Amino acid sequence: MGATPSRFKSARPQFSHPFSLLIPGAPLFYRLLYILPKNLLSHFIGILTHAHYPFGLHTAVKNWFIKQYKIDTAEAEFPLDRYPTMGDFFVRRLKPDSRPIAASALVSPVDGTLTQGGFFPSGKAVLTQIKGLEYTLADLAGPGWNLEPYSQGGFLTIYLAPYNYHRIHAPIDGQVTQVSYIPGALWPVNTWSVGHIPGLFVVNERITVELSGPEGQALVVMVGATNVGRITLDFHAGMEGNRFPRNPAGLWRPPQPIRLAKGQGLGCFELGSTVILILSKALMAKVDNAMLSPEAKIVRMGQRLSP
Repeated sequence: MGATPSRFKSARPQFSHPFSLLIPGAPLFYRLLYILPKNLLSHFIGILTHAHYPFGLHTAVKNWFIKQYKIDTAEAEFPLDRYPTMGDFFVRRLKPDSRPIAASALVSPVDGTLTQGGFFPSGKAVLTQIKGLEYTLADLAGPGWNLEPYSQGGFLTIYLAPYNYHRIHAPIDGQVTQVSYIPGALWPVNTWSVGHIPGLFVVNERITVELSGPEGQALVVMVGATNVGRITLDFHAGMEGNRFPRNPAGLWRPPQPIRLAKGQGLGCFELGSTVILILSKALMAKVDNAMLSPEAKIVRMGQRLSP
């Protein structure tokens, strides 16, 4: 579990300047983010969310956050007073059996909004960020991957808002074959960002986990975002996003088999982000057509994505 990831020189994506100050109508917030150290600011916010405050300030902030985002606290594993910091509350686990795992080949790995999805065009593994904005699987995954099993498959993109449950789970029964970490920027991943920043998911920091099982193979790409930006894995404590000093880009292969059942924990985000599922041909063929319609769909962890 604690083996050091093998390092690689991260390939520079084609989107070297993901955001232009000249984008018409760009909010002031994004113009500022263009010049500010997004990762450092996010790391500092992470320190604040895990700090202990006097005079019940933490409770006041937590209650404000819950009310502001209409969070269903009845699903939390513990009563609210059992979470000593805002960070602890944000990565809360759920009560047992609050997310039944569907008896299907593929289930949602998270609670969130399924915003994009589809089959890869013949001979071209290209993903749609939003209409008119595309990026390649090779740029998303980075070096060191055998992407052939996915070239005739497809993808599903699920956005996690701040109010969502933020733990990530295995979408299929399978074994962890490889993990990669790619350091990068921490742009927001909300609707405005996805619609205006070309190659957003390629330039942002991310951790990718590959699962291989009897139904096929899947890449679970966990994309970091502004505000904390930290991604952690349940089975590898040494690999995490937006830490200082920063982990180098690299690959890690488990020295011992790690077998996961559908719904078993993979890791978690701190604050909002996005999961991109890359599915092999066999798995993509099982995806329910309703999941590939252009309308955004609310999904919950463990919900069936295939009949």
